[in-house]
Amino acid sequence: MMKNKPFLIDVLPHLGDEIKEYFIKMSRNDLAKQVDILQVEKICECGDPDCGSFYLTQYEESEEKLEGFVFSLGTIEVYDGKIGFIEIIPGNEGYQIRTKLKENGIFY
Repeated sequence: MMKNKPFLIDVLPHLGDEIKEYFIKMSRNDLAKQVDILQVEKICECGDPDCGSFYLTQYEESEEKLEGFVFSLGTIEVYDGKIGFIEIIPGNEGYQIRTKLKENGIFY
């Protein structure tokens, strides 16, 4: 039996709130509504201990329908209207996020 992937808001509540507020301010309520149900799939494979980037279960790479959003900690990639990847700029914040994800059983 496959274990359910953890919700972003359960693992990283502050980040989830920040992303939701960001999309509300951008008048993208369609994206803000997704934040509460986003599930973390895996962390970035780069191996940089300061990289906090991660993929969500909705991730589907499609260059045609890609939207990018820049927020305080990095970028958010939206594929075909679904939030799929959160890129966190490497640094202390990234290290903390990566550590928290690993503590919750999320790896490559």
